[in-house]
Amino acid sequence: MSVADKRKAVGQFFLLIIASLLDVFGLASLIPVIMAASRPGSIFENKYSSYVYHALSFQSERNFLVFLILAVFAFFLFKNLFTVFVNYQQVRFTAHLALNIVTHQVNKHNNIPFWEYMRIGSGHLINDTVSVPQIYVNNIIRQLFAFFSELIIILVIVGGILIYQPSLFLILVIVLVPSALMTYRFLRDRSTRIGDEINAVRPQSFNVLHDLFHGFIELRLANKQEKFKNKLLVNEAKIQELEAKSNLYNQLPLKVIEMVAILAVVTIFLYSLFFADSPENLVTIIGLFAAAAYRLMPSANRLILSLVSFKQFKFTYETINKFSEYSIYQVPKQIDVSFSDMIVINNVSFSFPESPAPVLQNIYMQVKKGEKVGIIGASGSGKTTLMNILLRFYIEQEGFISVDGKKLTEANLQSWYKQIGYVKQDTFLMEASIQDNITLSDDQVDYDRLEYAIEQASLTEFINSLDDGIKTNIGERGSRLSGGQRQRIGIARALYKKTELLVMDEATSALDSETEREVNEAISRLSSTDITMFIIAHRITTLRDCTRIYELRDGKVIAEHQYDELIQKQLS
Repeated sequence: MSVADKRKAVGQFFLLIIASLLDVFGLASLIPVIMAASRPGSIFENKYSSYVYHALSFQSERNFLVFLILAVFAFFLFKNLFTVFVNYQQVRFTAHLALNIVTHQVNKHNNIPFWEYMRIGSGHLINDTVSVPQIYVNNIIRQLFAFFSELIIILVIVGGILIYQPSLFLILVIVLVPSALMTYRFLRDRSTRIGDEINAVRPQSFNVLHDLFHGFIELRLANKQEKFKNKLLVNEAKIQELEAKSNLYNQLPLKVIEMVAILAVVTIFLYSLFFADSPENLVTIIGLFAAAAYRLMPSANRLILSLVSFKQFKFTYETINKFSEYSIYQVPKQIDVSFSDMIVINNVSFSFPESPAPVLQNIYMQVKKGEKVGIIGASGSGKTTLMNILLRFYIEQEGFISVDGKKLTEANLQSWYKQIGYVKQDTFLMEASIQDNITLSDDQVDYDRLEYAIEQASLTEFINSLDDGIKTNIGERGSRLSGGQRQRIGIARALYKKTELLVMDEATSALDSETEREVNEAISRLSSTDITMFIIAHRITTLRDCTRIYELRDGKVIAEHQYDELIQKQLS
């Protein structure tokens, strides 16, 4: 929390203490009413009530009792209004805190290493970013406020009973404390297991839902929708069963406390009958206990539930603190890097943290400005990993990459990103207009640049045929577009940002021959520009405009080819 938030938290606890004390005073205000109603003449035995009686010139105890009742009602009205105000302030504060935690989660997930991002998966990332902060605020922070509020109330009430009737205090301690501790011990570990299991199962539902809706066409054609639906329902059944157990456990403390309270009443009866000096005090003692129990029972229940909640949702604290080192990314002072001459991939080697075997070994390439370079190789040969290093999603362990003689480092990362475009097999598309997808929702669109990008990506004719033109919504993940149109929007996006280097990773591998021809037409248009291109492809025809083609195997460059040479090999 920031310094300002810490001050607000202190203020919230101060208001909480006042509200708790008002609660206790409200309970205490019932005592003179009970005394006055149960023991005629007791008003004059107490110097405070006697003083008020005479100061206000009352003539009868009945009228004074009515006055006390109205005064107590007015006090309770004020107390409850103040409590509502405090609750409103708490809700606002915790909502603000929840937003800060979501921001913290988004920041760290944006900054975690790319391989961690791929390992965790979108289901867990969505759950940890949006669901966990809300669960944390509702079941840890708000329960923390409730815990201290009820603790203050219990301490003050029990302290008052200790002063007023020590023997009654001893009986209450003997009866209530063991039962509360036993109830908490019974629920503690069970609630922790439930919380951990729900946290493990819920992201699985997000993953299945993602597959069920995003794979709508494929699953329907394969008659697999029912299977995935059942998979989701089985998972949700687990969650609902766990939630049901949690709700059941939440109801247990109150029931136990009620039974213990009845036992306490019986105990007080027996105590008053056999040990009290005057049996007529029985009504007063029972009345006092009833008044105390009226407030103590809910407080004890909430206190236990808060403690159980801390255990059940402990995983949220652990999740929020996981990868916290990435929540604040200190961007070093940025230095411009220009690309007008050559990129050198100088003896680059790379291994994933969990894999001792190198994915890339001593890769060396020199690529001049404006060259179109193809990269081929079997799956797992290291092609995409090499491009991810060039894009700086991975950082090489050995060697370096230089641009016009300057090594790529964090100090020139932002400048490098401005010059790179990336088109992959499944182009990222938003449920938005063509314009927003090309500009990535720029607030101030450069329409000249947009028109140039559309023209170079061979999209002009298609967009002109649409009633809404560039304002046409393309549907979720580009569902209203063909495969070739999706890829060409990806190319247009790269061109709109004034790309100097364009990386195309299997951009045509999932397309049919006709659609591939459309994308290759857009690539051919770029051949006449000075944009440098790295093209990863399985289809050799995609590489016809490349000046040279590198072949990778087991993380090594094993050959350098020309397009005509590879075509001849295919034909022979």
